[in-house]
Amino acid sequence: MNDVWIALGLTVFAGMATGIGSAIAFLAKRTDYRFLSVATGFSAG
Repeated sequence: MNDVWIALGLTVFAGMATGIGSAIAFLAKRTDYRFLSVATGFSAG
């Protein structure tokens, strides 16, 4: 049962990283393409 909680925690962490990365990419005020590529890469990763 402990392995299930570890897997669930890693899945939740990956989902949160995707949400945070996409929020950073969409809420960025500047149009620097290098910054946007890093933010969308973080979102996809």
